[in-house]
Amino acid sequence: MQFAGLDTHKDSVQLHIVDGRARSVREERFLTDDLSLVRLAKVVGKAKCVLEACSTCYPIYDSLTERGVQVKVAHPLLLRIMSSLKKTGKFDARKLALMLKAGTIPEAHISTKKVRMKRDLVKQHMSLTQNRAREINKVRAVLLRYRIKPGEKNLFGRRANWLEKNEISEEIKPVLQQSLQHIQELEGKKGQIDALIETQAKKNKQAVLLQSIPGVGWFTAYLVIMYIDGIKRFPSPEQLVSYAGLAPSIYQSGNTTHLGHISKHGRSGLRWALGQCSWIAVRKTNKFRKKYMKIKRKQGKKKSDYRCCKKDANSDILHAQTKRGI
Repeated sequence: MQFAGLDTHKDSVQLHIVDGRARSVREERFLTDDLSLVRLAKVVGKAKCVLEACSTCYPIYDSLTERGVQVKVAHPLLLRIMSSLKKTGKFDARKLALMLKAGTIPEAHISTKKVRMKRDLVKQHMSLTQNRAREINKVRAVLLRYRIKPGEKNLFGRRANWLEKNEISEEIKPVLQQSLQHIQELEGKKGQIDALIETQAKKNKQAVLLQSIPGVGWFTAYLVIMYIDGIKRFPSPEQLVSYAGLAPSIYQSGNTTHLGHISKHGRSGLRWALGQCSWIAVRKTNKFRKKYMKIKRKQGKKKSDYRCCKKDANSDILHAQTKRGI
């Protein structure tokens, strides 16, 4: 049996093959065009392959698996901890091949191409939302900097006309006009993406079931389904919470144990969406509101924000998914 390590780059792939006795068999560099990837699949043949999870690994992974090649994907963070890989293509490829031969590869989950495309759809919503918030903060900063008081509550709605009503300097007015136009453009694009996501979410039985949980809308339900990519791959609710990066960090020495803030090791997009759901659940449901107010009275607003909206509500949402078998 042969073992192949692949170090992927934007325009090339470094290959290193070792045999069952850890002896180097072949070392070669391939381009990432279609013909070169076909030749790569023929070279590795029936060898077991491994590559590191990164943005450049997906086309290589798809090309090899479609041709029947056995491919494992290594978790990049755990791989760095275990192997201390240097940033040289040849060394990385050889080290990956030796770790695969030894059976010490920390394997990562790779979603199917269809799921990755759907995940990019929800990422587009998140990107538009963040850009819109950034532009709104920019306008508010300009208004504060020059002491401009618009006199309206809704500054960014379609019917807002405070820019014409107020006397604003000709030097700063074009900046505000462009920012307001950009906000409207982003809002329109976000509406188009949201309509498409809602249409697809209503066709997904798991998303329909998840949407029944307090605080979860169509977008969040669809995002959670796409990011989790199969609840059965998590043996317990605790592992799912850890995957979202919502489990508390732990420091233990002897009989002393300290629980810290959430680890944030996991899907940042999933964690962001669940944070939004938590605040909605606190505002809209008595269960989470009472829990939030109870912690707030005991520990203050800052800790209650962290505990209720980053731990309790999110964990309850994820636990509910495993109980319902989504």
